[in-house]
Amino acid sequence: MPNSFLDTSALAPREREAATREFLETFTEVDVIGHACPPESIRTRFQGWGFHNFRLIVSDSPWLRFALPRSTAETVSFGAQLSGQTIKTIGDRCQVFSPGQISLTDYSSPFQWWCTEASKTMSLQFTYAGLCLPAEAIRAAAGDLATSPLYELFQTHVLELYRLLEEDISASAVESLGSATLELARAVVATVGHDDLARNEVANEALVTRIEAYVQQHLADPALSPERIARAHHISVRQLYKLWSDRELGLAEWIMRGRLESARRDIAKDTSAGIGAVARRWGFADPTHFGRRFRTAYGISPREWRQVHDHPGRGRASG
Repeated sequence: MPNSFLDTSALAPREREAATREFLETFTEVDVIGHACPPESIRTRFQGWGFHNFRLIVSDSPWLRFALPRSTAETVSFGAQLSGQTIKTIGDRCQVFSPGQISLTDYSSPFQWWCTEASKTMSLQFTYAGLCLPAEAIRAAAGDLATSPLYELFQTHVLELYRLLEEDISASAVESLGSATLELARAVVATVGHDDLARNEVANEALVTRIEAYVQQHLADPALSPERIARAHHISVRQLYKLWSDRELGLAEWIMRGRLESARRDIAKDTSAGIGAVARRWGFADPTHFGRRFRTAYGISPREWRQVHDHPGRGRASG
């Protein structure tokens, strides 16, 4: 759920411009120019989510215009165009962004930004310190993000992140998504202008982080497989295993551990669900196989694990 929200359609027309300005000023230094439409036509809607290392804003803001004439803020915004168009001007350079495109705006440099009718965007705001990259590399990447060999991977990740915002996903998946987003943002900036993806250590590490997040999101799907993971990330299965070769656990073992940990948590927490139902929830089609893997991993059966949590005192005494 978003932790900040504004919908100006619920306000009187004369209050909408000021409310938009006030909301924007809570997370950026931009000077709001206003809406290129009459006050009664202002229909600006903002939703904000706070992740550990960045802030995410979804804005449905037709005709909104704002500018940043000067700033000392070392902050950048990755903007994903969801519908309509936005136009950004930096100095003499003017860029138009259509649905699906990702842009990078450096808030330490002057710019102007405005959107057309029915325009919806999502922005991910990071500090320079959060990206852990040289300031000159970040500034050089602004406006040229599409020249990174990781641009399409980052684009896919960001647009999928938008689709997941309203879904009820586990805390571990949210944490993985946040980490993957940070690593991919760092990598896409660091690789702007570089064509050799295979030799780029930063890019490969970011790809592994993205794969981890993908697996966390799809742990409950029994059809999750190396072939499906590789296909979703536009690489071969051989490349997938090569990327994973330095990890402590093999890919299949890591997936199995994630499923077992999720099932163990639900067995203790959701006592109304049967053991078999929990097993199926986390991708185990055969309850017997699940029970055997659970006992091997934890030295106790799923039913005994639930009994320990139903009677914690007895569990401690037997321990």
